[in-house]
Amino acid sequence: MNVLMTAVAVSMISMTALAADDQPTDMDVAAAFEKADPDHDGTVSWAEARKFGITRRDFEHANPDKDGTLDRKEFVAAITYQFNEANPDNDGTLDRKEAARAGIRSKATFDAANPDHDGTLDLAEYLRALALKAR
Repeated sequence: MNVLMTAVAVSMISMTALAADDQPTDMDVAAAFEKADPDHDGTVSWAEARKFGITRRDFEHANPDKDGTLDRKEFVAAITYQFNEANPDNDGTLDRKEAARAGIRSKATFDAANPDHDGTLDLAEYLRALALKAR
């Protein structure tokens, strides 16, 4: 029984570690937000969001105060919502087809944002892909 419980505990720790890896770090978010906010006013306007690759629907969904801008928390919410909308199988990753629906159409961008070369983008990798392709 103790062996079984130990195996379950190790398995849960491993899954938690894997799940944490697919979340953007504060540094990932800061770098992406800085790129999305070229005027450095601390918010991302609709025009800035569009250039970054955020859709109008996702922008509006993540902007509950309807002030026309995204703060950092709302920015992450927009990216997360967009990622989840493009992930109908809810497996936590976007394959090439799903990523294309989420705005990552370039194979080069997809590959550059996918350092583990597993053929999918998790949320952190998707954020990096958006930052790479942003105008």
